[in-house]
Amino acid sequence: MSDEERILKHFLLSSPPGQFDLILEDLKGLSELSPEFVEQTRSEYNSKTGKEVLQSTENLEFGNLQQDLGNYVDKFYKSKDVNSNYVIASNSEGGANIIIYAERIQLQQFHSGSWTARYSIEKDEDSITISGKVVLHVHTFESGNLQLNSTTDFPSSKVSMAGIVAQIQKWDEELMQNLDSIYENMSSNILKKLRRVMPVTRTRFDWNIAGHRGVRQLGMEVKKNKE
Repeated sequence: MSDEERILKHFLLSSPPGQFDLILEDLKGLSELSPEFVEQTRSEYNSKTGKEVLQSTENLEFGNLQQDLGNYVDKFYKSKDVNSNYVIASNSEGGANIIIYAERIQLQQFHSGSWTARYSIEKDEDSITISGKVVLHVHTFESGNLQLNSTTDFPSSKVSMAGIVAQIQKWDEELMQNLDSIYENMSSNILKKLRRVMPVTRTRFDWNIAGHRGVRQLGMEVKKNKE
């Protein structure tokens, strides 16, 4: 693979949810991409993000896990404009790997996002151990361009066969609580750190969102009156 192909592949593999083909079209205007290169990169992107799960229909028979997990996904991962699915596959340890993937693509509303959860179940004579990881990728680009890339690892936990889905739900709830806490404090913590406390104008930045919206609306009205 040439240096140019490696760079183009990096851009494609970094595509936000639902935007692989849009970025691909832009890159085609810069370089000639072979069908083989596009097919291989798309397959790698779908595997990396977990998107390939949406087309999967086969699941390993692993006790009542398939039914319990299916009910859980239907209850918490199904809503308007959300595509989701799950896969249960065997692993080399005699246990199972679980992938839950969900995405909500609303490019006409300037946002998209995906949730990829991967869990590993190890089974021995006395116990069952589950560990996992959830990757979030969110993109919003209305009046700006902002992406959230978050990876959360969950340590190994001993469970019963019937408690696998309950443990997954517990981790999901913990993750959502952490995200809620981040969002609540975003204006006072994260966003302020993106700017220096005292800009070159020597005037502190006003973080009042309503005030900025009012100024922007006033500017639009003035422009409209001039026209």
